Amino acid sequence: MMFCPNRQSLIESLYMPLKVDQGNEHLREALARAIAETVEFPPGIFVTVLSASISPSQRDAHAVLSVFPANRDAEVVEALEMYRRAMKDELGKILRLRQIPRFTWTFDATGAYVAGIDEVIHELKRKGDL
Repeated sequence: MMFCPNRQSLIESLYMPLKVDQGNEHLREALARAIAETVEFPPGIFVTVLSASISPSQRDAHAVLSVFPANRDAEVVEALEMYRRAMKDELGKILRLRQIPRFTWTFDATGAYVAGIDEVIHELKRKGDL
């Protein structure tokens, strides 16, 4: 039989990645809800929160957003900055953290890439090559 001086901490460390993933998913859901309820984007812009993660110190967080149409990223950042205070207040209610983290935003270009492929397929179908 193997001796482990602190069996509980060993078990907790094995499950830590699962807890971190669950926390990040909770943060993503809370951020999506806060954005939907507080931020008003210009007409014709659709924003999706793809992922979110928070630093161990809980001071900084990173979110990956998908924006449609893809060329409107700057307008999304402008709207997020304009409604930052209201968004942080809403996140405070949802997450119950003492300090709401400072977010950095990254935009995912997968949607634009897929739209480009879709456009090529439609063009090929129109020409009868596909």
